[in-house]
Amino acid sequence: MNNFKINTIKKILDNKCPVTIPRSGDKGKAVNCYSISLYSGDNPILLVNEIGEKGLIGAYFESNEFVYNATVPFSLMDGMTVRIDHYHRLTCHIYSGIYDYIIHEWTKFYILQELYYSLKNKVPQFFFNRKRIQFQTRMTILEKIITKQASAPHRTFGSLDLMTYLYGMRWYLHPKKREAREKLDLYLESFVASGELVKPVTLEYKITGKAIATLEQYQIEIAREKDNARTQKAIAILTFILALFSGVQSNIIETTYKFNLDPLIKFIISLFE
Repeated sequence: MNNFKINTIKKILDNKCPVTIPRSGDKGKAVNCYSISLYSGDNPILLVNEIGEKGLIGAYFESNEFVYNATVPFSLMDGMTVRIDHYHRLTCHIYSGIYDYIIHEWTKFYILQELYYSLKNKVPQFFFNRKRIQFQTRMTILEKIITKQASAPHRTFGSLDLMTYLYGMRWYLHPKKREAREKLDLYLESFVASGELVKPVTLEYKITGKAIATLEQYQIEIAREKDNARTQKAIAILTFILALFSGVQSNIIETTYKFNLDPLIKFIISLFE
């Protein structure tokens, strides 16, 4: 390791992270420190605490344990990677090597990266918060539950889990999150009352076989309603056409046009398919 890299590591260690690093709240927002580790491929070797005359000194990883005040000589560091973690506010920037660190830190490019990732999260959250959390029909919620639990039907779930499945993680920051969750709780309790869900423990639910039967019956009824609507529409169109031709045939309606009925007949037949 050359003198330039050694001096750079010394400067970074002047702002070394404490043992515990706050990652939330006001304390997390005030964090600005660095952690240096030595890696061999994907395997951590040393958590660097200081730099000596002959090598890096710190906590050595061995058999899932730390060996403190261990030294890795500079002469044995060929092929190893110096990984630098910059904990800045609530973001952690990870650099693979001294030059990667220099490119991002000395140019302040990491600040632009933070701004980008912050906007990437905050802008969609802003628009999500402006919308109401809309619940669909009771049967739609039951269908979502069945889809969610299909891979593990005997596993229990709660309203928090279901809210995240329906709306993603953004709902946790929605100003009306409490009201939305309470409304979903009412839906879940209604499913318990009608037998689609059971409640083996407090605040936990499990799907039953009746849920499938209820959903299938609902889907059959919806399909039947759609068929009836199509039939009524076809009858209305056919009635109008028959009245029109009856008027033409009885000379109540006069026209000089000639009609090709093939497209019309195909259309009427398609309504019944």
